[in-house]
Amino acid sequence: MTTKEKILDAALTLFSERGYDPVSVRDIAAAVGIKESSLYNHFKNKQDIFDTIVTAYTDRWAAIFQGLSLTDSDRQFVVDERMVNMYRDMTPEQFSVIGGLIFDAYMTDDVNVKFRRLLTLEQYRSPALAALFRRVSFDDSIGFQAQLFKALMAAGCFVEKDPYILALEFFSPIFLLFYKFGSEPESVQAAKALFLRHIAHFNETYGVKRGAGQ
Repeated sequence: MTTKEKILDAALTLFSERGYDPVSVRDIAAAVGIKESSLYNHFKNKQDIFDTIVTAYTDRWAAIFQGLSLTDSDRQFVVDERMVNMYRDMTPEQFSVIGGLIFDAYMTDDVNVKFRRLLTLEQYRSPALAALFRRVSFDDSIGFQAQLFKALMAAGCFVEKDPYILALEFFSPIFLLFYKFGSEPESVQAAKALFLRHIAHFNETYGVKRGAGQ
């Protein structure tokens, strides 16, 4: 790990434990084991460190979703023919594997866990971070899933329902599990088992054909 990476790692840990304001550059430097003056060789100030952490977090999730073929070449969620066909042809077992990988990234990846805690704290300090918290935690996922459900209904894979309400029904138990068990590392596997039962039940309840989301 480079010194710059160590600075980001230490800063994220401190921010996730205390919030942004109570942490000083001196605190971060001490956690890394370097002089405060040395830190400025890598970052202009504390805000620069924080902004880099935010960018790295969004890039991290973009890479995860692209690796699972859930986004296009521009790393955007797009409900197109490729996406519909992928979900339509996916078996429940394949869908559970993808769902499990996303669950693990959200609940067990150290960077993602710390950043979620950081956003949870900082949403009350910064309107911009409150908006980011809503977007990455709720709006992007629900909006994309609603579009996908609508397309899958049109393809005859789902019962006809209000796609946005269906997306809320899909995600609400997931968010409950994330926040119920997020502070209990020892309960992650139990939470994952409930998560997989939920998505299987959802597919069985609303799907009209065998496949993902079905």
